[in-house]
Amino acid sequence: MKHNVITHALPLVALVGLAGAVEFEKIELPATQGSKYTTVTIGPDGLLYATTLEGEIRRWALEPDGTTGEAEVITSLQDAHGGDRLLIGLAFDPAAEPDELVAWVSHATYGFDGMDDWGGTITRLSGPGLETVEDYVINLPRSCRNHVTNGVAFGPDGALYFVQGSNSAMGEPDSDWCDRPERLLNAAVLRLDPSLIETPPLDAQTNDGGTYDPYGPSAPLTLYATGVRNAYDLVWHGNGNLYVPVNGSGSGGSTPAGTTGAACGDGSTYEGPDVPGLDGVGTQADYLFRVAPGDYNGHPNPARCEFVMNGGNPTAGTDPAQVSEYPVGTDPDVNYHGFAFDFGDHKSPNGIIEYQSCSGDGALHGKLVVVRYGQPDDIIVLTPGGAEQDIVDSETGSGGLTGFSNPLDLVEDPSRGFLYISEYGASKITLLRPLDPPADCPADLDCSGAVDISDFLTLLGRWGQTGVRGDLDGGGVGITDLLTLLGLWGACTG
Repeated sequence: MKHNVITHALPLVALVGLAGAVEFEKIELPATQGSKYTTVTIGPDGLLYATTLEGEIRRWALEPDGTTGEAEVITSLQDAHGGDRLLIGLAFDPAAEPDELVAWVSHATYGFDGMDDWGGTITRLSGPGLETVEDYVINLPRSCRNHVTNGVAFGPDGALYFVQGSNSAMGEPDSDWCDRPERLLNAAVLRLDPSLIETPPLDAQTNDGGTYDPYGPSAPLTLYATGVRNAYDLVWHGNGNLYVPVNGSGSGGSTPAGTTGAACGDGSTYEGPDVPGLDGVGTQADYLFRVAPGDYNGHPNPARCEFVMNGGNPTAGTDPAQVSEYPVGTDPDVNYHGFAFDFGDHKSPNGIIEYQSCSGDGALHGKLVVVRYGQPDDIIVLTPGGAEQDIVDSETGSGGLTGFSNPLDLVEDPSRGFLYISEYGASKITLLRPLDPPADCPADLDCSGAVDISDFLTLLGRWGQTGVRGDLDGGGVGITDLLTLLGLWGACTG
């Protein structure tokens, strides 16, 4: 492992507003400048971590005002794999401690044009400097371009969830994507139970000589939900739902034809209606999906007998997520349950978090905060609600939410409400610091102004998690935090 030191100068400050209710300072972090950062997160040690496009991990100590100290560069992944890796996802294990780090990363063969298939990998890193490298899953599918194994997140069940990009634009092989077919694990949210892998790594190749079966009764890696074309990130919300923003396809792609009786990858036979294949299809919107087990989310994959794109065209009227090129009467897939929010075309929603702190009297607490890499290069705030916890309100453009340069990911320091934004286009990380910081009441998890039963239940729901509001001792939510919360019952002091 190599360590390099990067120095920094004094931060530059500008004022921006978030959602009209929480005012932030927008602060330059010179120590972060000069690299393309793909993911940012806060570790159990309280440091800011970021992955780079080429496979480095950088980490910074954070000053009380949220600015960074000098950077340490970790190259253990590159060293283990003999060169650059397209490193996208990073999540710390719920069992990680400040002095016993364990992180999981997703990465692929490095490059963006004409890349070979089966280049995706999930790796476990451990040790004080994340110097111990152990591949846990190899030979995941890989597109010939930039759809790869993307963001990772631990679920409330302790399993590792990650998003696997598609091999094509719209489900049918096409020349822009090297005429590569969709594989069984493409365009999906995958669920990994590392405890079921007796001898790592697990070979996940399903075709071209590979024999992995995600439908096996004791399969460590399974399909949690499908039809997820190209999602960059995913987040488990405190309301128990998994939210996934998905990049829709540009125009010109082709969808597969489906015929009753076709053989499916799980060994069954397709019993649905015949579905016509389409060519030269128009642009598809970017959607936020509230993903549940077994859901199909609109991207066709013939390997799984999923043939209808998005909402099909069931009626002569305007249907949700309609694909007008289908003949009227084309019903959506039986497992398609619609979207939670429509971002529109070419917005490229990527990094997503649930805002946890009580900044601005809790105005953002519990809301989803999403960066949009495409125009208008901004942050959008989404409010889940209603019986289904879909999105009931959205806020954009208020008081300076624009002006980023291809924002790709973000993370909150939940103890202080600070946001760190990866600006891919500017090769830097930017700090957004609230001018109205949260009250000194870290046990008030619901921002009600007092520690009560709601906070107790919220703490139980975050049991074992690190880097979340409620991890009062910094070692993962556990018995010490519970006792602290009970000792503060009815109070609002930290």
